Amino acid sequence: MLRIRKIQEDDGNGEYSIFESADVEFADPIDFFATSFIGSSFSMMKDIVLAKKPPFPFPLEQIEKTLMKEAVRKWEENFKESLQLKIPENFLSLLTSTTKKEQIKLLKNQTLTPEQTLALLLRAKIDFGYTFSQYKCEHYPKGLDESKLPTTVEIKGDKVHKIGPTTLSDGQLRQAIDQRKVIVSKFLDKGSQWHCFFLTYDSIKWKESWKDGQPHYHYISDKFGIPRDQVVSQLKSSHYKLGSLPHIDLLDYRDKPN
Repeated sequence: MLRIRKIQEDDGNGEYSIFESADVEFADPIDFFATSFIGSSFSMMKDIVLAKKPPFPFPLEQIEKTLMKEAVRKWEENFKESLQLKIPENFLSLLTSTTKKEQIKLLKNQTLTPEQTLALLLRAKIDFGYTFSQYKCEHYPKGLDESKLPTTVEIKGDKVHKIGPTTLSDGQLRQAIDQRKVIVSKFLDKGSQWHCFFLTYDSIKWKESWKDGQPHYHYISDKFGIPRDQVVSQLKSSHYKLGSLPHIDLLDYRDKPN
């Protein structure tokens, strides 16, 4: 599920840890998020300890065991907080709704935070028996030779930070990242019933037109009359076509750029 890539800086001074979540289908969301949270927490804590390079009084294996216990403890604390977090009642009603009209009405003027989104996905399993799927698609601008991209690129304000060989200029790399199309979709499934919440990277960067750029999810379900596999196929394409869909404002995710 969780992939961790270690990328050494070109000058050898420093290292990037990149956490990537592979697509997952019909999983237990509790297991999925526990594995992801514990894996990333353990990796980051280990990186911090090793970076300090102290004289270790214990074998590394014992230190790793202690760090893993701490990562598990943090997840259990986070899991408990998620279950205690208040979720807008309309989203719980959504999981038992029976018509498209009812779903659209329930979602009118609704909002979620990232923490509420996690709580909803967990409660969907615990209280309603839904499984969890997640897909991510990424498309670079047409005409770009992706083999020329460096190992990693990060835009830091006016600077383009890259690791690995590339023949592309900083301007071309910035354009590739700025014009990249990324969609992340989360599905809840129970038998023939399913609900999908998806967002684009343009949305969370305040680059879409909805409410002056307000980050948001789009929503679609089995009640909209489009087969699930067709929806997934559309969301993995460079330009999806699913008609007019409800919007759910995503709050407290990222401040609007100046």
